[in-house]
Amino acid sequence: MAFDGITEKKMKNGKTAIMVRFKYDGKIYPVKNFTKLYGIEKPNEAKKKLDQIKVGISQGIKPFVITPFTLTDVWKKRLETKRTNGKWSAETCRNYGYFFNKHIEPLIGNFKLSKITYDDLKEVVDKMPTIQGGSKNRVQKLIYPIFDDAIKNGILNHNPCKYLEVFKSGNDTNLKHRCKNSNLVIARELYKAIPKYKVHQKSQHQEIINYLFLVLFSAHRIGELLRLTKEMVIIEEELIIAPETITKTKQKYRFPIPPICLDYIKNVKSGLLFPTLQRPSIYNIFQRLLKITDLKFYDGETISPHDIRRVMMNVMVVQCGIDGILADSCLSHQQKGSTKHYVGFEDIHIREAYEKYWDKIVLTDKEYDEKYNKVVKEFTPIVSTISNDEKLIKFHEMFKDGLLTKEEFIEKKKALLQL
Repeated sequence: MAFDGITEKKMKNGKTAIMVRFKYDGKIYPVKNFTKLYGIEKPNEAKKKLDQIKVGISQGIKPFVITPFTLTDVWKKRLETKRTNGKWSAETCRNYGYFFNKHIEPLIGNFKLSKITYDDLKEVVDKMPTIQGGSKNRVQKLIYPIFDDAIKNGILNHNPCKYLEVFKSGNDTNLKHRCKNSNLVIARELYKAIPKYKVHQKSQHQEIINYLFLVLFSAHRIGELLRLTKEMVIIEEELIIAPETITKTKQKYRFPIPPICLDYIKNVKSGLLFPTLQRPSIYNIFQRLLKITDLKFYDGETISPHDIRRVMMNVMVVQCGIDGILADSCLSHQQKGSTKHYVGFEDIHIREAYEKYWDKIVLTDKEYDEKYNKVVKEFTPIVSTISNDEKLIKFHEMFKDGLLTKEEFIEKKKALLQL
């Protein structure tokens, strides 16, 4: 069926374009390539779009205003808008921009929105490492609003992002199914390897080395450690106080500074403790670190910086004999049930738990046993008020989360039942 002013034209590349020329409200508009502007391929689609344009003109909307053409064009405009209006911080813009440029832009960045399919988006997700479940969800998080806006503006009529699978953040696979070594060996191997790590820029040497040590010896979340500033440090007490503004739980927490990091932190004059490091680079730095260890992994498997939280929890509870709820508090986890109302640990409890963990990594088994068999520390009055039922629940949670093996859980359960 023919439509007035709508024709098909054979282009130099051999493809057919839909050309539109029309008059409305006494004004003649020049010929426009609707295929290039809107991805339209059929005359009847062009007629529908033209009707929408005429409605827009009647409402005072200027037609054919230059708009972003490819996904990358739209993304850059969205990123700049978020940066300008303050909806995204500079750090968020940097992280999102890095992610888009690395994972999305190379595959579909030059595609028009109308040409992007579910299969295209799935290919982006499938090419990402299995361990990055949370990161895979970011594809949908960043692209979904772009398609949503296009639908609202009448450019598209469906959003292919809504069909993407939602992945669970982190890797739920038990460490023993990924790494052939025990949690304690993982910690000790990382400790030995960190000083040997070769940085690309010499100016970053101390910064990267001390960041890796802080990841290993504090086991706090990598993003939170990157946002620590000198103003959050109490050098006299060798203590760091992370405010609720930078924590995932939105609650302030305190933890001791590992002695190995103390000199570096003292020498930071002000501002960020790790000013040149960016979150997207941490995963790759950690993977390069693993390559200089003697750790053995099953085919296709690895561990991430976030897994150090599992490592520390296991070493504290299984190797050091630290109460599970105290070890959980060292990770700044929110407690559940009645525990969160009645259990609070002083800095001394947290520090002594950490010191045991540090010593277990740094000392030989003989040196550790000699030190802690001779010195009996009394720091458990608060822990002793926790019922065995609550402790058993905590151990069961750790078992379900892969922090304890079945054998370790059974051993802890037997020990509680014998009390």
